[in-house]
Amino acid sequence: MTLALTLPLVSMAQPHHHQGEKMTPEQHGILKAKALRLELDLSAEQEEQIKNIMLTQIAAVKAHREKAKTEQLSEYDRKLHFLDLQLSLKEQMKSILSEEQFENWKKTQSHKKRMAMQYRGRNGKKNAMKKEGPGRFSR
Repeated sequence: MTLALTLPLVSMAQPHHHQGEKMTPEQHGILKAKALRLELDLSAEQEEQIKNIMLTQIAAVKAHREKAKTEQLSEYDRKLHFLDLQLSLKEQMKSILSEEQFENWKKTQSHKKRMAMQYRGRNGKKNAMKKEGPGRFSR
């Protein structure tokens, strides 16, 4: 009986993890720049330039999301804006990074994109199995 009464109290006393902690756009930019510095062996000057690029990119995405909500933009307009941002980022990164760093960055970006697609289930076995349906093994 004592155990049954104390078990809920013990579970409530456990520390709560901060899930979904909000970061500012500046914090996101700094983290992305630091990660790229480690990944691509950037100089401090390159890191600072990339941090500034990331901050402008994050601000542009946030502004466009707000605009899309208020004006109810079409999916075409949203995707077009997203692709324009990606092209802009690619050109800016090309001007900052050396050729070798830029090639490594492009490889990393394509790998991250593939992994995201697999995670979402749009690519790979998960989606193929769903398409075949439940009767695929019946004779």
